[in-house]
Amino acid sequence: MVHKKSVISPSDSDYTLGLKRPGLAAFLSWLIPGAGQMYQGRTFKGVLFCICILGMFFCGVQMGEGRPVYCYYEIEADRANNQNGAVRRFRNYGYISQFLVGLPALPALVQSKRFDSAENTYGLDGPVDELFEGVLLGGEEKQVQKIVGTINLHQRAGLQGPEIEGRFLGTLQPSGVSVDLELSENNFADNVSYIGRKISADPQKHVALEVVKIVKGPENLGRFLQGTIPRPFHNWYQVPLQDSQLQDMNARLGKRWELAMVFTWIAGLLNILVIWDAYEGPAYDFLPQLEEDKNQKKPEPARARPSNKAESKPEPATSKVKT
Repeated sequence: MVHKKSVISPSDSDYTLGLKRPGLAAFLSWLIPGAGQMYQGRTFKGVLFCICILGMFFCGVQMGEGRPVYCYYEIEADRANNQNGAVRRFRNYGYISQFLVGLPALPALVQSKRFDSAENTYGLDGPVDELFEGVLLGGEEKQVQKIVGTINLHQRAGLQGPEIEGRFLGTLQPSGVSVDLELSENNFADNVSYIGRKISADPQKHVALEVVKIVKGPENLGRFLQGTIPRPFHNWYQVPLQDSQLQDMNARLGKRWELAMVFTWIAGLLNILVIWDAYEGPAYDFLPQLEEDKNQKKPEPARARPSNKAESKPEPATSKVKT
């Protein structure tokens, strides 16, 4: 004989779980994993979901040096086939899965708009006073000299628009000789001066300027200073990658770069289950009993009521005496 498992529906039992507004709970769980369960009062479950999914997502972000989440990437077209030197764009379809994590992946959409906007120019956002590491090129001995220190840059009006000038204070490596250099943007030089874009996926902004005066240091130093300065976090995090940056990540990180993206994808896919749980409730075969019902006393068994009539006692038996 086969026994069927009975399932109690909310309409069949008073022991129901209050899901409040399931649609809102599902939206909250997409926005922040586990937030919908917290909204429904299932705090432990919500916190567990939040820690596990966001932990996996940000573990992947950290493994990929903060750059595995992006909407698309750019590859420069072959100039032999495209005289205008346009770039080709390819969508990152893995972002569809990353998008399911919700709020932590939404900056990629904003950054793709900023990357394409008119504000993303080659230049400075404002005065710069940053640590600098780079090299000096163009000296008489044709040697590349490593240099570290602090660079100060600002913009001034020029013949062809704003131009950049500044000063560098630091030391030559490994000799430790102090140097003080005056710098300027000179697009008429053999090596064109260069300032990286304001918004790019590289945490380091590339700088190339001409040395116009050696205030302090050995003579015959290089004519050009090239190196990098830190780019603000909000100008590189989740920004679309370019071909050179994508190749650099694959070359340096190898399988770690691929694993970083897989972690962020899995986090998004797991959040589908969290969203469904917030909308439909727990996947139990029976509904949980409320705590207040557990504390109710069981009804006592009914006792027999006494009869209203007086119980008749049996008369004592009398023996008849024969006479």
